[in-house]
Amino acid sequence: MRGFFLCHFMTASSLFMVSSGGCLNVELLIYGLWPPAMLQAIPLAGPGFDIGIDEANQELSDILRIKRTYISGPEVVGCEDTGAYFDQISRHYYGYTEQKNDSLLILVYLGCDDSTIFGQLAREWNILAISGGTSNPDQRDRVLYPTALATGPFQFELYSTMFEKVCEAFNWSRVGLAYDTSGAIPFPTEIYDAFSSSGSVRSGKLQLQRFPIPPEANHKTILQKISQAARVVFISGAPALIRKFMIRTLEQNMTSHNEYVWITVDLPEVSIGPVTWYQNDSDDEVALKAFGSLMQMIICFDHDPEANRLLKGQIRRKTGEMYGYRYAPDREPSEFATSSYLITKMLASVVNDSIQQGLDINNGRLLAHQFLNTTYTAGPIGRLFIDSFGERQSKICLSPFNHSHGGFTRALYCDHTETTLQRVPNTVIVWNTPGNQPPRDTPLCGFLGEGESCRKISITPVIIVMAILILIFTSFLCYLRHRFSHHGLHHDCWWRLETPEIKHKPA
Repeated sequence: MRGFFLCHFMTASSLFMVSSGGCLNVELLIYGLWPPAMLQAIPLAGPGFDIGIDEANQELSDILRIKRTYISGPEVVGCEDTGAYFDQISRHYYGYTEQKNDSLLILVYLGCDDSTIFGQLAREWNILAISGGTSNPDQRDRVLYPTALATGPFQFELYSTMFEKVCEAFNWSRVGLAYDTSGAIPFPTEIYDAFSSSGSVRSGKLQLQRFPIPPEANHKTILQKISQAARVVFISGAPALIRKFMIRTLEQNMTSHNEYVWITVDLPEVSIGPVTWYQNDSDDEVALKAFGSLMQMIICFDHDPEANRLLKGQIRRKTGEMYGYRYAPDREPSEFATSSYLITKMLASVVNDSIQQGLDINNGRLLAHQFLNTTYTAGPIGRLFIDSFGERQSKICLSPFNHSHGGFTRALYCDHTETTLQRVPNTVIVWNTPGNQPPRDTPLCGFLGEGESCRKISITPVIIVMAILILIFTSFLCYLRHRFSHHGLHHDCWWRLETPEIKHKPA
C-alpha cells in the first residue's frame, strides 16, 4: 500500500490522473525507419530504449512505469520517407486523446531528414518531443520549437564550431574543403553547409576554397586545383573515397606534413564502416604511408571501456532476440543505441524530479525546460548534456594518425565546458617544421610564386646587373667627355703657333 499511496500522491500533485496501479504511465511513441539501413533505424537504436526502460522501471517502480510503442509502416524505408509520413504520428496521438488515455505521451523521432514538422506537431500539442536521430539546427529556435529536444549523438553545429577553433588555434585564414558529392552518404554535403554558414566564413575572416568531388572524378585534376589554392584542406566523403584520395595525394607528392595539412571530417560511425587505410588489398602499404599526413576531426565519447562493452553486449543480444537483426562479427552497436539508453534514463530522472517538485508535467513546454542546461551522468557510460537550445552537446576531437598502431590518436578536443581547444595530456602533434610550428596556410612564395618576399629575391640579381651596366655606361660617358673636351681645346687654339714655328731666323 505504501507504494500505491506514494505514486498516487505525487502524480496527483502533478495534475495527472493515475492508473489503477497508482503509478504514472509514461508512453514513448517512437517514429522512424524500420529497415536497418541507417544506424538510427528502429532495429538498431531500439534496444537501447528497451534496456533503459527496464532499468528505469526497476529503479522508480513506486513512481512511474515506462513503455514504448513503435510507429513505423512498410512504406517508411528511407530518409526521405520519414518526413512524408508524419500523419502516422497524428493518427496515434488523436487515437490516444479520443480514448482519454491517462498516460504521459512523449514523441521520439529516429529520423535522418531535416524535417521540422516533428517539432511543429509537438508545439501544437504541447507535448515533449525528442529527436534521437540527426539533429536539425533549425530546431534550436526555442520560440518556434519550445517542446523539442535534440538528443542524437551527432550535431553539425559542433563541427562548425570545431572548424573555426582549429583554424584560429593554428592561425589559418585560408583553407580548402574537398567534399564528396556522389550522394553515397549525405554527411559531406551537410559538412559543406555547416562550414559555409559558419560565422568566420560569412564574415570573411576565414576564406573557404571549395573543391567538389563528383562521381568518377579525376582526382589528379582536383589535386592540381588544390595545389594552386590551398595548403590546409579539410576533406569529407565515404571511407573508400578518403582512402583513394589520400593515395593520390601521395602520388602527387602532396603529403609533406611541413607543407600540406589534410584533415578528414568524419562521423564516429557510418553504416559502411570507418575511415581506414586497411582494406587487405595491394594498396594497403601505400595507403598506410599516405595516411601518415592525415588528421581526423570527429565527435568522440568518453565511455568506460568495460561498461561500454557490457552495455553493447546487452544491446547486441536484444537486437537479435527482439528485432531479428544479427551484427557482423566485426561490427558492434552504434552510439545511436547507446544514446537511446542514455536519453531514456535521463527522461526518467527528469520526470521523477519534476513530480517531486510538483510541476505540471502535462505541460510540454514546462517539461522540456527542465532538460535545458542540464547534465545527466550515467556512471561509467558517460554524461549527456543538453544546452540552452535543447540540443545535446558532445565532445569533438582532432586526432593525428599514429603509425605505431595504425589509427588516429586524440590530441586536441573541444566541448561545452571550454571556450578554447584543450590538449589531451601527454600528446603532441608532430608537424615536421622548424620549431614544430603549424604549417602556413599559404606558401612562402604564394601559390603561383607571386609572394612579396619571393619578388624581392628575384629582383636582387636584376639590380646587380643594372648597377654594373650603369657603371659601364657612366665610365664610357666619362671617357667620351674627356676625349672630346681635349679635342675641342686643340681645335679652338688653331691660331696659336708652337715655339719652333715662331723662332726668328737671321737674314
